[in-house]
Amino acid sequence: MDDITIIMLTPNRVPKEWAKFHKEKLMEAVGDTPIITISKEPLDWGINLLQTEYGYPNIYKQMLRGAKLATTEYIGMADDDVLYPKSHFQFRPKEDGFYYNFNRWQLCTWGEPMYSHKPRCGNGCFIGKRELVIEALEKRVAANPDLPHYFTKELGTSRAMRKYDKFESKPFYSEEPLMVFVHEFGADSDAKRHRKIIWPVRAYDIPVWGRAEDLVKKFV
Repeated sequence: MDDITIIMLTPNRVPKEWAKFHKEKLMEAVGDTPIITISKEPLDWGINLLQTEYGYPNIYKQMLRGAKLATTEYIGMADDDVLYPKSHFQFRPKEDGFYYNFNRWQLCTWGEPMYSHKPRCGNGCFIGKRELVIEALEKRVAANPDLPHYFTKELGTSRAMRKYDKFESKPFYSEEPLMVFVHEFGADSDAKRHRKIIWPVRAYDIPVWGRAEDLVKKFV
């Protein structure tokens, strides 16, 4: 895929064995697609940029940094705790906007191993036009370089940010699901305290990723 660049963010907090498994699966999904990795510790794959900050404002600063470095028409975000099927990165918007994959399932690293379907916008599920991303994020940063919490909303999802983002968020559904791990190593305070809401549509087994009890063992 030569019209999209993958921007993969990691603060290198996830378990090292999981990081190896995640890289393997991500490379299977994207093939020879260009990848920009933005990490705290140097990585020997993709075009690697280093980051020193952590937290939600930094996510959007690094997203902008990666989008400016990319040269393709589209960018797709990738998180270090999300597993992607090939069909996810094959999606292309037919209209301008900010698109998020709603075929999104979660798996907590605690409690009974069980997937839950969460059809909500998530930065790691994003695909969109690079120029629109740059325009929106540059406007946010120009308005408030500190990016307070109400500025750190997924592109197109906040009415307060509409004057900067211009377009609304839109869902799409890949043929196979993507899978998000919920764990203690991220910036989400509810996940750190094991208080993350488990959504009502649940499954023990989903296509591509198999049984939850087997997959959760990979996050070690």
